[in-house]
Amino acid sequence: MKNKLYKLKRILFQPKALFLLFLLLSMCITITNVNQPSSMGVGERMDITIDVDVAPAEDAAHNIIFGVLAPEAWDIASNATVSYTSDNGNGTMRLANGADPDYATPIMDLAGIGENYGLVEWVVFISDETVSGANGVNFSGQIQLSMDVGTDNLKTQLGYIVGTSGYGITEGETDIRFTPCMEVTGGSNPLIDLCGPLPFPVTFKPAEYTYDDIIHIGFDATKGPEGSPTALSGATDVYLCAKAVIDGQAIEVCDNASITKMRSIGIDQWEVSIWPRQLFNALPSQEIADITFSFINENGDVEVKNPDTGEDFQIIANCTN
Repeated sequence: MKNKLYKLKRILFQPKALFLLFLLLSMCITITNVNQPSSMGVGERMDITIDVDVAPAEDAAHNIIFGVLAPEAWDIASNATVSYTSDNGNGTMRLANGADPDYATPIMDLAGIGENYGLVEWVVFISDETVSGANGVNFSGQIQLSMDVGTDNLKTQLGYIVGTSGYGITEGETDIRFTPCMEVTGGSNPLIDLCGPLPFPVTFKPAEYTYDDIIHIGFDATKGPEGSPTALSGATDVYLCAKAVIDGQAIEVCDNASITKMRSIGIDQWEVSIWPRQLFNALPSQEIADITFSFINENGDVEVKNPDTGEDFQIIANCTN
């Protein structure tokens, strides 16, 4: 008897045996297809179906965990409905709450946010009833999701993850599917492209310049941290607050003078043209270096800096001639 137990222990503690034991205690979930529209109109309700195959490795019953990645502005937690049908039963799903395990954090850690640069969130739903499975008996199902797409022109990549309460959100026990970027059209706002590069509020013209050239600085007050509006969105007047090093001495021009006042070229769109030597009152013989700037309102109590660094924007001479 002792010999048999000893042999069993040796088998179980072999690396290959541990791997096989892990497989025996796992559940394979696969998202086989997502049927999702590629475009919608603002204010419309979008219906999506997610096909799932399940390969149980034990006789057990678990709740379905279903996560949806969608724009925060859609607020799907308050308007989405989720149900499911399967070979092993049908039912509805509810929004996860504070009494449930924290599924959203491990989903974010495991799945990320796809091609989106931000302004999206994972919203988690849990089946009201458990779904039973039998060891070695595969079955299939379908999750039905219905949600509002918001009132803004917007492009985003949606994501889906399916797991079970028995195994949690761990690699190998869930399946993740990101769909191609889809677009919502028909709104009055400029397109918010969450699939595009991270918005940056400043532009420079011309493309190449030196500190002896006239430089046109553009400011889009709608493009703040992670694409949210800056603190100067909706401002009546905007001014440039500029700093430079002239012959080694720090010079600042930061007031509501006419030379720093930006002209409005559209809603929340501003532009100012500067000639650095004139702006900083530098002589032709003096050396200009390290020009930085921010934007302020007329009172100077609201300031916008580089959303990526939290520091001033920089003007870097980039003439190749």
